[in-house]
Amino acid sequence: MSETDAKLNAVIGMAMSVLPEEIGCDDCFDYFAAYADHLTNGTPVPEPLRMVGSHLERCAFCMEELELLLEAMKAR
Repeated sequence: MSETDAKLNAVIGMAMSVLPEEIGCDDCFDYFAAYADHLTNGTPVPEPLRMVGSHLERCAFCMEELELLLEAMKAR
């Protein structure tokens, strides 16, 4: 199996592991800016945004994207 196939299988596996009451990657990205603002400001994450944290616990790809966003926010 090639490295690309392994990554594709990992993405498919993560997408399939999303529970019905959870948000998916696309929806998670929509809330990244607000979620990241709370993390960088040290303010509590409000209830509606906690679904982002739940998704991030299950999705390494979204977590990596959030980490990149946080780094970019710190650099400005």
